[in-house]
Amino acid sequence: MISRPQTLKEVAAQSASLAEFGLHLRDWLHELRRASSRPQVAAAIADEPPLLAEKFRQGHVADAWLGAYAEHLAGRLGGTAPAWAFAPERIAGEPLFDEGGDTPALRALALARSPLAFKRRNIFTPSVDLPLRLRAGRPAKSPEEKRRVNAERQRRFRKARQLELIALRKFARKHGMRAEAKG
Repeated sequence: MISRPQTLKEVAAQSASLAEFGLHLRDWLHELRRASSRPQVAAAIADEPPLLAEKFRQGHVADAWLGAYAEHLAGRLGGTAPAWAFAPERIAGEPLFDEGGDTPALRALALARSPLAFKRRNIFTPSVDLPLRLRAGRPAKSPEEKRRVNAERQRRFRKARQLELIALRKFARKHGMRAEAKG
């Protein structure tokens, strides 16, 4: 069973056709919704995906989309896009119009609304799905990570109480105090 891709590199690795690429890209965008910190999002675009132009027909289209999303996402993070996103192989040779760019009105809309990262790669789309909602504060933790951190906190707490008890017993012996049992 193939899991949802977490990175653009995984999107490319799991794609054997343009149709599969579209499905994997949508799955990646869905997984991107779970990201809660800039480092998590940056990791999703850091590694260079393999070129798809030679892997399947219209792979050059997928290569351009990968570069566009990497640059666009980096811009949203306020960072620098990875160098691989600017490779000449990541630019479509001919203009690509998304979402029914058949009519002049839809083409004009796509030309006007396409983000710069997509325009640079000859991709024109009236809307770009980028479900990025970073929240202020600490990144979200998995239940497994929460259990591990809580268990470690409990170990430290118990160790500190044990050391306090040892110190109190030493103090009591030094000063001739007796511990009285209360019933």
